[in-house]
This record gives sequence, structure tokens and C-alpha cells, in this order.
Amino acid sequence: MVLPQLARDLAGDARVVALGEGAHNITEFYELKDELFRLLVEEHGFTAFVMESGFAEGLSVNAWIHGGPGEVGDVARDGITYRFGECEPMRRQLTWMRRWNAANPAKVSFYGMDLPGSSTSPGPAVRACLDRLPELPGDEELRRISDLGGRTEAAIRYQRMPAAAQARLRTLLRDLVERTAAHDDGIVRRCGASIDAFLAELDVPAAGPCPREVFMADTVRWVLEREERIVVSAHNAHVRRTPLHGRPMLGGLLGERPVVIGMTYGSGPEVRFTQRSPRPFDCEVTLHERALPANAVESRLERLGGPVAVADLRHAPAGLYDGVDGTLAAGGLDPVDDFPAAYDALVHVRRVTRVPGAFERLRAEFDTQSRQEPESP
Repeated sequence: MVLPQLARDLAGDARVVALGEGAHNITEFYELKDELFRLLVEEHGFTAFVMESGFAEGLSVNAWIHGGPGEVGDVARDGITYRFGECEPMRRQLTWMRRWNAANPAKVSFYGMDLPGSSTSPGPAVRACLDRLPELPGDEELRRISDLGGRTEAAIRYQRMPAAAQARLRTLLRDLVERTAAHDDGIVRRCGASIDAFLAELDVPAAGPCPREVFMADTVRWVLEREERIVVSAHNAHVRRTPLHGRPMLGGLLGERPVVIGMTYGSGPEVRFTQRSPRPFDCEVTLHERALPANAVESRLERLGGPVAVADLRHAPAGLYDGVDGTLAAGGLDPVDDFPAAYDALVHVRRVTRVPGAFERLRAEFDTQSRQEPESP
């Protein structure tokens, strides 16, 4: 197969190989990433998998792959945010990492690089910090009020808080960030930084990089201080090296140029979100069969043939970019002005399948929360 050889060639002496995906919860993307990660570990000495998932939550996953207690299903569900761990390919990858560590002196590690609580609740990072810090008065109050619940629940719950309660939570969180910044434990400081980025995301600046992207890039750099070579896994929009809608993304913020392999698909299910109101997560979630517009790069990649096509953008096929404006994401187009600047290669799967149950869980989550009536002020 062309892909393994391309990965070997691209890896070279790069310290970061970033693997993108044009949509989340696609079975084939999970499987390809697992295959490439194993290859890079076995043949090139890569030692860490860094995922678009909460940093604080990922600590338990890393403990498990190094021999900690528990069942893989529970660890993947609770330690990987956005519900990305609730699938067999992810459980299989974690099981392989645990077995590798049991059999080899050169260990592999797992890191989340994202905000806590699927980016809507500071609770997991607060708990991780307080578990490692000397106890102070007020810590139990902070534990209690910072645990906002699951992703949609947390966003709605925060919005419905009275202004005084929101201000109290933010004050306590800022105080905790100050405590962590002075601590000598790198994990405590990184968890504190994730809370700081969470607070910044509550009021995202109109220009420049989003705080979430900055935190993810900082976390990758933090991992690189501890690991020689790493694989980063996230959506194509995050790993690309060029800005998206004028905002620098993770891949462009690293400083050290990563090798970036994006993943796209031609046909199969596509999730779309239709906003019903300004309330958070008040969306209708629907499933459609993907249709390729002519100005999407996926339409050109379809011409390469085969169930999995690989475009090495260092030597792109003639005409690949002519009339192409970007790559598809959630039914829309993420604009790309310069494909070789954004990606080193694109892996195109002709037809994909969604992770079993992922769409149903997503729709149920949004419907349960977004159809609640707003509370009276």
C-alpha cells in the first residue's frame, strides 16, 4: 500500500507527525491513524500519541496504558473527551499501547491536548489540580461549582447561572490558575493553563488565534519537552499549518514545522448542525449522504481511484488544485488557499462509515439539552 511508504518518507527526522480527519467519528479514519501510529512507533521510534481531547482527562488514559487498573472501555469513555473514545478502534489502539508498554523497554504515552470537559466544563482540570495541591479553604466549594456536567449540559448550565454566580466561579478559577502557575509540578501547571484557556474561551477575541488553539499548541510543545517524537491527532482544521478564516491554527502555531497528513472522504454519512436559537447547543442534528461540490478538493481526489487514494502534495498530480477552494467539513467548505503550505499529503477514503451509535448519541445529547426551555431571569 502507498500510504505506509509515504508515512515513512514524510516522517524523516520530523519530531511531529500530525494526522488530521475531515470529520469526527469516522471508523476508517480511526483505523488509518492506528495503523500509522503503530508504524511510526515500531519503525521510527515515536513515543507518544497526542489527541484532540482533554489534557486533564487524558492523565487517566496514560496511567492505564502504563499498566494502571481498570477496563479499557471505561478508560476510553471517561478519559477521552467529546465521546471520541466510545468506539472499538480507539479501544483497540489503547489496548495495543498497553501491550506494547508491557513488552518493550521503550514506552509509549498518551496525552490529551485540549480544554477540559469537552471545552465546556472546567471541572476535570479543577479536580486534577486540587488533587495535587495542598488543600486551602474554599477548595471544596470550587470542586462543587466547577463540575458543570457533560458537554451540552455544562454549556447550558453556565449560561443559566445568575451573573453573580458566574462571576464567583470565574474568580475562584482565576485564583486557582495563580496557585498552579507557582507550583513545581508540570502537570499541575498545564492543568492550570487549561483552566486559563477555558476562561479565555468564554470571551474569544475577535482576531488572532483562539485561546483553544494556543493552548493545544502550547501543550504539544510541552509534550515535546518530554518526548522525542510524537503523533498528533485532530481535525484537519486544527492540524493544518495555514490560518483558517484568518485565524492561526494549532499546526501553524507550533513553531517547529510539523509533518501534516490530512484525511478526507468522498461518500458516506455526513453530520450537519442547524442552529435553532442563540442558546448554546440549540441545534438540530441531522445525518445526510455526502455530496461533493466541484470546488472541494475531495472531488479531485476521487479521480485518483482506489478505495484509499494518497496525494503527496510535494509532488501533486497536475490539475489537483485548479478551481479548488478548500476541503469539506460538516457540510461546508473550510477554505484552503495553498494546499502544500497547509498539508504535506492528503489521504482520501472513497467511502466511509460512521462509528456505530455515534450519531445517535450525538443527536440524543443535543436534543435532550437544547429543547429545554430557558429559565426565567
